[in-house]
Amino acid sequence: MHPEELFELFYKNVRLDMNPPGFPKHHCEGMKRFWYERFMNAYNNVREEVGLMSWAEAPQMWLAGYREKQNEDN
Repeated sequence: MHPEELFELFYKNVRLDMNPPGFPKHHCEGMKRFWYERFMNAYNNVREEVGLMSWAEAPQMWLAGYREKQNEDN
């Protein structure tokens, strides 16, 4: 599956309480861009800056679960 499609699947699972402090309490383009960057960094094994590491965990865990499920199905 293409990384963009995987991101859309991941983003469906992002809740507002997962956002960093100060983010709007509604879905917006800025929120989607923030999570897109975290997801693509996780997908490409790019290390996040120290200040963003805690938000990098969600896409990393999601991708690990997705890949494990794909391996089970194959």
